[in-house]
Amino acid sequence: MPLPFRVMLFDLDGTLIDSAHGIAGAVNETLAELGHVRAEPAVVLEWIGEGARILLHRALRHVGADLPDGPAFDDRFALLMRHYADSLPQQARAYDGAAEALRGLRAHGVKVALCTNKPERFIAPLFDALDWHRMFDGIVGGDTLPECKPHALPLRHLADAFGVTVGDCLMVGDSHTDAEAARAAGMPLALVDYGYHRGFDVHGAGAVTVTGDLRSLLSL
Repeated sequence: MPLPFRVMLFDLDGTLIDSAHGIAGAVNETLAELGHVRAEPAVVLEWIGEGARILLHRALRHVGADLPDGPAFDDRFALLMRHYADSLPQQARAYDGAAEALRGLRAHGVKVALCTNKPERFIAPLFDALDWHRMFDGIVGGDTLPECKPHALPLRHLADAFGVTVGDCLMVGDSHTDAEAARAAGMPLALVDYGYHRGFDVHGAGAVTVTGDLRSLLSL
């Protein structure tokens, strides 16, 4: 029996990979180099999900050193990006069943796309570490388009790229950022019950399914 969706869009951090340890390391290396106290990894986890610039704003706010966007902030952001790149091997931790789910969906004729807020230049090195370069039919990173999630643009862009309606797609994620993007795009939503929820109620978000194993998507 064919699956009910022609395209599935996947968030990355907290959905396909458990990258929090590596991201927390990058944030803390940045804070330390700027002369600030490191944050607990569990605290950093609460900052993940809406792009790297917001991540840095939250980190700087935490230590009382937030800055408006501008040259001074950009200098600190460049520092974060250097440490972020160094942390990619630690970020490359796929959740159990993630790779099998992606391969299984493609074997069922479903197009699989990555829809993440991670800056695009960091995706290929992650795929090198995970051996995932042939896993996706389309990729949108956090800086690929003028807007990122929770805006609807990345989801609608991918639907258009595959020549399907948003109703033919399923957004699969772990957070309110993914849920808000799906709602804004008018796209059905699936959520995982792990990942980086930041207090978000995954069971009350109107998802077609909430799962602890992405392989369950093969039997929707």
